Amino acid sequence: MDTTILKCPNCGNNLIFNAETQNFKCSFCGSTLSQEEAFKITRTTTAAPPPPPPPPQQHTTSNQPELNLFHCRNCGAEMVTDTNTAATFCVYCGSTGIIKNRLEGRFQPQLIIPFKKTKEDAIQAYNDFLKGKRFAPDAFSRQENIDKITGVYVPFWLYDGKSFGSFEGERHDSSSWREGDYIYTKTEIYQIKRSGSVEFENVPADGSKKFDDNTMDSIEPYDFSECQPFDYSFLSGFLAEKYDVSPDEDKARAEKRMDQTFQNKIYSTIGGVLVNEKVDKTTIITGLHYALLPVWLLNTKIQNKIYTFAMNGQTGLIVGDIPVDQGKMAKYGAIKAAQVAVITFIIIYLVTTFL
Repeated sequence: MDTTILKCPNCGNNLIFNAETQNFKCSFCGSTLSQEEAFKITRTTTAAPPPPPPPPQQHTTSNQPELNLFHCRNCGAEMVTDTNTAATFCVYCGSTGIIKNRLEGRFQPQLIIPFKKTKEDAIQAYNDFLKGKRFAPDAFSRQENIDKITGVYVPFWLYDGKSFGSFEGERHDSSSWREGDYIYTKTEIYQIKRSGSVEFENVPADGSKKFDDNTMDSIEPYDFSECQPFDYSFLSGFLAEKYDVSPDEDKARAEKRMDQTFQNKIYSTIGGVLVNEKVDKTTIITGLHYALLPVWLLNTKIQNKIYTFAMNGQTGLIVGDIPVDQGKMAKYGAIKAAQVAVITFIIIYLVTTFL
């Protein structure tokens, strides 16, 4: 199966989306194309020839991903991907291969937020994140590891919805004062009732099992006013995944977030100590959109565990997890102990010599 590569109309080399300028730049002649000009190219790209007959099926264990072979249109090399990869890199010529049939039909996104943060921005953010972490394993600061930071378009379901309901309970306000030998406490009890509704737009839930839900939640929010209609051109220069979590499977996550936000809104109008409280609430989903959102990612493996650094490719918000190198910490402790011992010896020597 072939891939599609966005080509420069002037020299035929690769066009890459420039997150800083929001335009497309040729990697060879330096020509710059606007988004509209690049979109015209992807819309007129000829269809790939029919794929060769599938190879004989082979037995695989359930925990092994299904892999597919694709041919780079730029140099003819073969690229291996799993079934959910929609845009990848050729390791020989560096071209971005866009596997269009994986983003068609029900897998075609409606919306995309283009990258605004560059790889240089991501590397700088990562280096700043490392500062002060003296006990981080050496692998995290090696340049060959840092250079692996990759821009990925992650599939997200965006839910519209509405939460509505009511609150009933008591608010107890207490105050105390002293008169002579006695302390008096006064408690005022108020009956509280609230009702209302909150409408939501574009509550996100990532639609890929490859990415940790907590990590994806932690780099929010995105500015969805900058969403654009999906076009393959934006994938040039980045990796992309298609969803493998259905909107029905993700729906509960979105409903829970809406539900919690509504409850927080209710409580924010009350305050004080609440007693005998009762919240009656309902959340319904009213709309659904499929979008690709930009994320810079770096995974570092230490002792068979993966540690992830992620940065929102639009806003620059980061999250990361770095372990402690016990050997480094022990060595640092030994050096500090030795320094204290030397200082103590010097003080004792001076005291006993001159006093």
